[in-house]
Amino acid sequence: MMLSSRELVVAVALAAAGLVAWWYRAGGPPEVVPSVPQQGRPDYLVEQVAAVTMSADGEPLRRLRAPQLRHYAQDGGSELDAPVLRLLEPGQPEWVIRAEQAWVSATGEEVLLEGRVIAERAASIEQPSMRILTSELLLLEATGYAETDRFVELERGDDWLTAANGMQLWLETPARSRFFGRVRQHLAFAEASAQGSSQAFGAP
Repeated sequence: MMLSSRELVVAVALAAAGLVAWWYRAGGPPEVVPSVPQQGRPDYLVEQVAAVTMSADGEPLRRLRAPQLRHYAQDGGSELDAPVLRLLEPGQPEWVIRAEQAWVSATGEEVLLEGRVIAERAASIEQPSMRILTSELLLLEATGYAETDRFVELERGDDWLTAANGMQLWLETPARSRFFGRVRQHLAFAEASAQGSSQAFGAP
């Protein structure tokens, strides 16, 4: 059976949607090309931005603050100065992410944080606090997924790690991460264990 041009386009779109759904089920990261801020004058400004995203149950999921927002009509995106983003998950320590600037897509699903980016997670009974430093971070708010291809530093309690070519980070429970390029790591637990072994054998 021959398909018309319209039917062919629809079939290709449905096949692509199926592949995307499979990718999410397989646990892979969403492949996203971040929006690039367009040059030109903003069509409006907002001072002292304070926004909250709520769950279906009326619980706050995201809080965003920034001293100024500039909206661009060309692609519907917005640029923010000194944003502070809080990611809230019931029963879990919150993430607080700060940057010098951020670009938010028209849909609000993509947030590109730039400049000095600091992401911090508070400590809990089960796990120590965590701090991540980098110069650029792409965040997909709906999925709690973040990535960068820039140099990244991570501190977790007394442990630390650096990765030359960035990371992938799933912020929501269960949290997990992947690091790329040359990776250096220091584990305080391993160091303490080695010292304990030396002392056990009579070392000074």
